[in-house]
Amino acid sequence: MIDYNEKSTNLPQKIVLITLEIIFIYLSYLILFKDWGYYVLQWLHIKLTPGNHLRSVMIFTFNIIVFLAYLPTILVFVRRKITWEETFSIPLAFAVYYVGFALLAYNIPLIQNWIDWLGLILFLVGISMHLAAEYQRHIFKKNPENKGKLMTSGFWSISRHVNYFSDLLWISGYALVTRNWWSAIIPALLFVFFYFFNIPLQEKHLAEKYGSQFTEYKNKTKALIPFIL
Repeated sequence: MIDYNEKSTNLPQKIVLITLEIIFIYLSYLILFKDWGYYVLQWLHIKLTPGNHLRSVMIFTFNIIVFLAYLPTILVFVRRKITWEETFSIPLAFAVYYVGFALLAYNIPLIQNWIDWLGLILFLVGISMHLAAEYQRHIFKKNPENKGKLMTSGFWSISRHVNYFSDLLWISGYALVTRNWWSAIIPALLFVFFYFFNIPLQEKHLAEKYGSQFTEYKNKTKALIPFIL
């Protein structure tokens, strides 16, 4: 059970978490550039077509960007205690992106059109929004004048869980760039997980901690997708 009020440096958890993510990124490298993707897909009896090196470079670059973008959150922004369950489950979730998208994009030829550009834009906007929102919340919490106050400004004024919304953006962009229809399952499942599990769990905590502040915030700000849902 996550205790949002318990603070910790989380040094052992952070070391394990980051190490596991690096391992999964290395696996994506082996899949994309060392023919591991060929053998995995062959073992799964999936028909192979000639892939494209540039698309592999794009996917691996996305992997590196995601890892670097989430380092500040892991190392600096998260102050609550990270449970050991999270320490292993978070890298496994990211393995779906690092390894899953690498496999899904492995034998896809490069046919550049508006789908690739849309994917790239969604990815960059999502990653940038996530970093900006987490930084805004970090600065807000560091200010002693904001003790006991709920963060409702900046990107958090358009969505109560704008960090999850930004995740959906960059993961959807990732999926588009693979040019594989099976990739759509990943952001779809993530939406279900966020909306029906994570958000209700976190909002229960926010309602208990902030009371009328959260009620007012909830009445005027959508939970996930700005101005819609």
